[in-house]
Amino acid sequence: MNRAKLIAKLIEKWPVKVLSLAAALIIFVFYRMNNLETRYFNVPLTIESSDTLIPASSFAGSVRVSLRGEADGIQPILEEDIEAYIDLGRYTNEGNFRVPVQIRKKGSALGVEPLEISVLPAEIPLTLEQRLIREVSVFPILFGTVAEGYELTYQSLIPGGVIAEGPRSALEDHFEFNTEIINLDRRYDDFSIMVNTENDNPLITIHGNRMLEFRGTIRRIIREEYREPPVRTQTDTRVEPENHPSFYDTEFLNNDTDSNENGNN
Repeated sequence: MNRAKLIAKLIEKWPVKVLSLAAALIIFVFYRMNNLETRYFNVPLTIESSDTLIPASSFAGSVRVSLRGEADGIQPILEEDIEAYIDLGRYTNEGNFRVPVQIRKKGSALGVEPLEISVLPAEIPLTLEQRLIREVSVFPILFGTVAEGYELTYQSLIPGGVIAEGPRSALEDHFEFNTEIINLDRRYDDFSIMVNTENDNPLITIHGNRMLEFRGTIRRIIREEYREPPVRTQTDTRVEPENHPSFYDTEFLNNDTDSNENGNN
């Protein structure tokens, strides 16, 4: 068969042949799709922040990921080999945004074909604000009473503050943190313990070590014994004027007067 006849044979009834080839391809794809399995798991959602902006609203800490592929390909994939993240690097101004969730494969997820990865939710609504970093003071929370007859005379925290990071609206008016509760019940001598810094705001991050050293000084209460005041007696401080007759002189004068009166009689 020469070349011309071969070409003629190939293009003979070509619409039917094209349709048959397309149908075969669809059947093959449908067969592969029916033989693919789907696997679901949750992975942590991380943030790749910009240098100036940070989320100022809460968001889900994880997303749901689905893997679709052949069973032999997707079953060995570990959850830590799929990373879900949002990238804030392209945002430069404060505001409200819908940030897409992106997927990064690593480890056992690399080189697996076919592999379809989808994530739910696909976008995260976020409010972005300026990032602030500053030192915030920490104050101890004391509970209970020291032993009877003793008192807490001095207390200190070392260090007296921590380095905190957060969005502008959350951190600019946040002036202090508290420690966990420090129990003073029945203590009667000096003590030193490590206490944790409490942080109830999920938008604020404390950098470094959150543990602080609390030192307390306890002393016995010294009470002075009660003494009754001395009894003061009142004395006669009158001073007789000069040439003023005393009691005895008055009595003598009276007797002398009586004698004179009797003599005259």
